[in-house]
Amino acid sequence: MKIGVFSDVHGNLEALNACLDRYKKEGIKNFIYCGDMIGYGPDPEKCVRKIADLNLIACVLGNHDAIFVQPELEAFFNYDAKTALESNKKLLSEKSIRYLSALPAVEHGTDFTVVHGTPADPIKEYFSSCSQFYSNYDLWQGRVCFVGHSHLPFYMKGSSRSCTIYLNKKEDATVRLNDKCRYVINPGSVGKPRDNNPHASFGIWDTGAKTFRFLRQPYDFRPTQEKMLQQKLPSFLIDSLALGL
Repeated sequence: MKIGVFSDVHGNLEALNACLDRYKKEGIKNFIYCGDMIGYGPDPEKCVRKIADLNLIACVLGNHDAIFVQPELEAFFNYDAKTALESNKKLLSEKSIRYLSALPAVEHGTDFTVVHGTPADPIKEYFSSCSQFYSNYDLWQGRVCFVGHSHLPFYMKGSSRSCTIYLNKKEDATVRLNDKCRYVINPGSVGKPRDNNPHASFGIWDTGAKTFRFLRQPYDFRPTQEKMLQQKLPSFLIDSLALGL
């Protein structure tokens, strides 16, 4: 089975549409979502509804999504993130707020686990080091732990005694998943990449071929920026879409 794995859309409808169009061309019909549908971008309602309508094998709560069930998280956001969230709250329907509030922090499936952050701290902690790979090793089920949150496309490969981190910098790169190893995989961010590449970042997990393919998709971010400007969102958030920040 081929499964689309994506994360961190953050209210960017144009990037989401580009991602889903690419998935359609690739023949993808099943999906795993690693959190954060809202925050930063101008179209939280449309993004939530579009993602919710997909055939989701697993879908977890991101730290921005969690603001309705864990309002104390707001203390961890910077000024720009807080400003965007306040704007997003006004644009979300009660239906979408209920949907986000009901999402689990962790989901387990056949040979995989999904969290936004880390298995130890699914909402707040960024998965970014081999020390975390070791400390979380017994906390996830299956061969692969899919994560989001950092907005960086990378994977970690290892065992309880070894670990290597690989940051993906290619537009289309396939990783072969060795039966003798376990993996942490971050598909990057669809709506707000932070690796100096503005193209939407996501991936495809092929369970039969035992591969994960990192993908990048260009899209026209100018309409997104125009809507953000109309909503008076912070200038850095608007400019960052063109820079991959």
